[in-house]
Amino acid sequence: MRKTLRLKTSVSFVVFVVSSFANLWASDVQDLGVSEISAEPVSPKNIAPSYEEILPDAWEGRGLSPSEVLSALPGIQSYKQGGMGSFQTVSIRGVAARNILICIDGIPLNDAGGGAVDLGAIDLNNIEKIEVYKDRVPAKFGGSGLGGAINFITKKAKPKTDGRILASYGSHNALEGSAQINLSPKDSVNFAATISARHSDNDYEFKNRNGTRYNTEDDFTDKRKNAEFSEYSGDFKYRILHAGDYFSTFSASATYTEAGNPGHESSQTQVANFVGERSQLGYRLEFPILLNSVLLESGVTATFEKNVSGSYYPLDFIGYTNPDFIEYGLAGYRLNPEVLANIILNRFEGMIRFAGSAETWGARGSIQDFGLTRYTISTSASAEFAAMNWASIFAEGNVLKTIDDVDGGKFLMPTGTAIVDDAENRSINFSGMVQLKLGKKDSHFGANASIGRYFRQPQLMELYGVYHGVLSNPTLKNETAIRFEVGGFIESPSKKSILRITYFNTHLDNGIYWIAKTNAMKAFNIGEAEIYGVEMELNSRPISFFETTLRGTIQNPRDKGELKMYHGKLLPGEPVHSYFVEGKLFLPFHFDLTFDATYRTRIYSDRMNDTRQPDNARYNAALGFNPWEKTRFIFAITNISDENYTNIYSPFPTPGREFKITLLQKF
Repeated sequence: MRKTLRLKTSVSFVVFVVSSFANLWASDVQDLGVSEISAEPVSPKNIAPSYEEILPDAWEGRGLSPSEVLSALPGIQSYKQGGMGSFQTVSIRGVAARNILICIDGIPLNDAGGGAVDLGAIDLNNIEKIEVYKDRVPAKFGGSGLGGAINFITKKAKPKTDGRILASYGSHNALEGSAQINLSPKDSVNFAATISARHSDNDYEFKNRNGTRYNTEDDFTDKRKNAEFSEYSGDFKYRILHAGDYFSTFSASATYTEAGNPGHESSQTQVANFVGERSQLGYRLEFPILLNSVLLESGVTATFEKNVSGSYYPLDFIGYTNPDFIEYGLAGYRLNPEVLANIILNRFEGMIRFAGSAETWGARGSIQDFGLTRYTISTSASAEFAAMNWASIFAEGNVLKTIDDVDGGKFLMPTGTAIVDDAENRSINFSGMVQLKLGKKDSHFGANASIGRYFRQPQLMELYGVYHGVLSNPTLKNETAIRFEVGGFIESPSKKSILRITYFNTHLDNGIYWIAKTNAMKAFNIGEAEIYGVEMELNSRPISFFETTLRGTIQNPRDKGELKMYHGKLLPGEPVHSYFVEGKLFLPFHFDLTFDATYRTRIYSDRMNDTRQPDNARYNAALGFNPWEKTRFIFAITNISDENYTNIYSPFPTPGREFKITLLQKF
C-alpha cells in the first residue's frame, strides 16, 4: 500500500510539472487571481525568493494545523505530536525549530527555556496572514536569530464596517468558533475585535505497539486518552487619528488553554495536564510624515505568559518518585519598547530601529522559587539603494547588548541543592547581510544573491538552568551561522505562471545541545553543521478553471561536528527530498475543489542515524461551495490515506483520517 501511495505521488508530481511547464508561456489564459500563498508584488525590485505570505484561504475550513500550513512551503519541515493543540514545530532549511524566531505581531514568543515555540498553541482563526522569512530575521524584528522568522499577524482594525462568523465541527468532537467585527463609527476611528474558541476530545484510535515497536505480533488497537484540548482567545484593536495627522493604535490579546498531557502510546497518563495563559497589551504612535520622506513610529508592548504542567504519580506512573501532585512550569513578564524610522527617497529606502526589552521569569508549581531576568538593547537597520534601473543593493544589520541577572538561583539535585549566584557578562553581538538584486522593475525575470552572518544567544535556562533536573552552563557561546543564497525567477509574458529557484548554503557553528547524565541535563556547545540545497516553486493557472502550485526541496543537511560518531550524519528530522503539489479546480455552480499531496524521503530521529524513519506521503482535500457572495461552506478531509503515525517509529500517534465541516459567513 505504501509503495502504491509513493508511486501515485511521484506520478502526480511529474504530471503537474509537465502540464505546468507546457503552459508556462501561454498567453491566452486568464489572470492568476489571488493564490493561497502569495509573495510581495512580483518585480525584481521587491521580490524576495525567501519571503512568502500565507493568507487565510490556505487554512480556513481545511483542518490544517499551523505546522502543516507552513510545511507546504519549500524548505520547511514540520513535526507534530498528536491532534488539535498538540506540540508542533517547524524547521527551516535544516535549521532546528528552537533557532527560528516566532512572533505574533512582531513580538517574540520564544521564552527563557531555550526550546522551540509550540505552534499548536496558535489559533489560526485569529490570524490575518503569516509572514515567513526563510533567509534571515529581519531588522524590524531585531535581527537576532539563525533560522529565519515566522510572524503571525492578527486581524487589524480597518476603515470599514463589516465582520464574519466561522463555525466548524469535525472528527473527535472537534469544535471551532470565531467571530470578528470591524467598526468605523467615523473616519478617524477604526475598531476591530475577534473572539475564538476551539476544542477537541482527541480520542482517536491508533495502533498501540505495546512498547515493542519492532514486534508486530503484540500490537493492538487503542484509543488516545487524556488528550482533550480546549482554548479560548480574543484580540482587540482600536486605531484613532488625532489632530496633526498622528495615529494611535491600542491593542490587547489574551489566550487561555487547558489540555490533557497524554504521554506516549504505551504509557498513557490519566490526570497529567497542562494550563497555559498568555496576555499582551500594546500601544503604537505613528507620527505625521516629515519632509515627505520620513515616517516615525514608536511603541511599547507588555506581555505576560505562564505555562504549568501537572501530574499525580500513583495514577500516572510517569516516573516521578514524589507521591504528591507535582506541578512545574515557568511564568514571565516582558516589556518591549521601540522607536522606528522609515526613510523613502527617490532611489533609497531605509529603516532604523532602536529597541529594548526587559523580561523576568520565575518558577511556578512545586519547584523551589527562583528568578531570572534579562535586559537587552539593540539597534538594527536596513537600507536599499537602486544604483540603476536594473540593479539595487540591500543591506541589513543588528547590534545587541544583553545583561542577565540571577535572583534566587536555587534548584534541587539528587545530591542536594545547587545555587547559581551571579550571571556571566554577555558581550556585544552583531549580525548582518548584504544582498544584490538584478532586473528591471516589472520585468519578467530577475535574480538576487546574498550573504550574511547571524547569531542566536543562549536563553536564560540554557545558561543558568535553575530548574528541576537542569544544570547551569554560564559559559555557553552564541550559536552562529554564515548563510549564502542565490536565486531568481522567470515569469511568462502573460504573467500567468511564475517559476522561482533558489540555492542556499548555511554553515552553523557552536550549536547548543542538551546532554543527559543520570537525573540531570546540561547544555553544551558541541554542534557544527552544513546545509545546502535547492528550492523550486512553480505557480501557474494554465486554464481558467485550474490553478496549480508545485514546490520541491533537495538538500544535504549534514552534521560537521568534531565528534566522529556524528560527523557526516544527516541532521535529525531533515529529509533529503521533500515535495508539495496542490491543484485547485473552479467548478460550476460556485463549487471549488482543492487537493494537495506532500511527500518526504526518509529521515532519522537521532544524531547517530540509528533510528531510520521511512518516507512519508500525506494527502488532503477540501470541497468549497459559495451559494451566496458572503457565504461559504467547506467540507475537508485530511490524511486521506489514514495513517495514524507521522512515522511508525514515533511514540506520539497522530490522528488518522479526519473530516471537518465549516461555515464561513461574512456581513
